[in-house]
Amino acid sequence: MPDLDSARFGFMSTHPLRRAHGHAGFVIFNGGLLFLAGLFLAVFPFVSALAMISAAGIYLVAAGGVGLFTAFRALGDGRSSVLAFVGPVLAMLIGVVFWLAPAEGLETVMGVAGALTLMAGVLQVAAALGLAGKPHWGLLLLNGLFTLAAGVCLMVAPGIAAMVFCVFFGVQLLFHGGHLIRMGLRMRRLGF
Repeated sequence: MPDLDSARFGFMSTHPLRRAHGHAGFVIFNGGLLFLAGLFLAVFPFVSALAMISAAGIYLVAAGGVGLFTAFRALGDGRSSVLAFVGPVLAMLIGVVFWLAPAEGLETVMGVAGALTLMAGVLQVAAALGLAGKPHWGLLLLNGLFTLAAGVCLMVAPGIAAMVFCVFFGVQLLFHGGHLIRMGLRMRRLGF
């Protein structure tokens, strides 16, 4: 006898085992994609970094286009000002630079990340010195010094920092993808 959920909603059932049926293939597919992306990032870090910056550039151009369209519509309705055009135009300009000159875009992104990391390190060191004598203030100081060093490395050698980031992120994706594949195979064995 079918349960009420199956009779009421057809194939949709609220029972967790029925909802999860057939998801093992999706989990395995997702894990495979993550594994391949991680492999590509780990083996070809510089090409991967340039591809990511180019993709971000394409996204920024598209987002800027949508923002301009929205700004024009709002301006036509009398609900907006000329300032609504500034953000989309800047996004499109940055996107074009990232898209057409990804190496320079990558260097810029790493420089900005380095400056932000450097500021975070300064704030962590200042907080640690303000907490001098309290429990674990030394760990905060050490963390701040490491963060300062990372910021300096990002600003001094942005290309190397980008490659190291891509390799580390690629290895993480490899492990995560492998874990999802293993989990999907286990789900399939259990009948999900």
